[in-house]
Amino acid sequence: MNGIIILDKPAGMTSHDVVDAVRAVVADVKVGHAGTLDPHATGILILLLGKATKVSRFLMGLEKEYVFTLQLGLDTDTLDRWGKTVSIVEVAEKSEREIIEAAAKLTGRYEQAAPAISALKHRGEPLYRLARRGEEVPRKVRFVDIKRFDILDVCHPFITARVVCSSGTYVRSLARDVGGLLDTVASVFCLRRTRIGTFGLDEAVSLDSLVRSEGEPEGFVLPLSEALRHLPRVRIGKQGAEGLRLGRQPRMEDLCASDLGFDGDYAVLVDKNGRVAAIARRTDESGCGLVTERVL
Repeated sequence: MNGIIILDKPAGMTSHDVVDAVRAVVADVKVGHAGTLDPHATGILILLLGKATKVSRFLMGLEKEYVFTLQLGLDTDTLDRWGKTVSIVEVAEKSEREIIEAAAKLTGRYEQAAPAISALKHRGEPLYRLARRGEEVPRKVRFVDIKRFDILDVCHPFITARVVCSSGTYVRSLARDVGGLLDTVASVFCLRRTRIGTFGLDEAVSLDSLVRSEGEPEGFVLPLSEALRHLPRVRIGKQGAEGLRLGRQPRMEDLCASDLGFDGDYAVLVDKNGRVAAIARRTDESGCGLVTERVL
């Protein structure tokens, strides 16, 4: 069984918990995921089965969309309402215009500090472990890209928004930064991931549905060709596909020349039946301009 499952993760489970639950359903099949989701968050989690575990990095970098509600005046150690309360402060009611202007200041590329309670690592150890031991947590900062930040509803002290962002964005940090721009503190009240790349909730299945499939979840699995549908396709002939499995790099005569003018750095090599044979990257190292990254 090779492919992906677009899961609507329930609240109260870690991404690892979900993987363990699915492993019990698909015995003897390797299972992973393409990017974690906070335990109390719900929504899209991409599960990888079989050979799909080899392509996780080509899915983890996809654009994300979230709908979330933040609470002004609440500060916790996790930057969400499930953490230990640091402070609760009185907040004057903010106008919708003030809130929209704050969101606009965070739209685009900005330098974001990760939460202290996060899976980012310092010297090989996740930050959350340092925090739970009471040790000083180093400030981890990186640039993220907020492509859209739409305010959906304001009901003081709660603000509901939709954000479209680059991979690596922490919505909990975004909530904190909105609060800072409004001269207060803020934490996430609820969070739902509604899209990863082109995979949305309309394609998602519930964990209960998978568990009830009684070891036959094939109907929920999208094939590798669908998992990698965001990458351009390059057709490869029968001999070329067989050569890949023997460790040979693709040759110009193996490939459909009309497919080679694709944009981007990576492409999927597919055989005559549309099955994924490999992922290749653009290079000047070979005569055909492609070398394989993953043979599948």
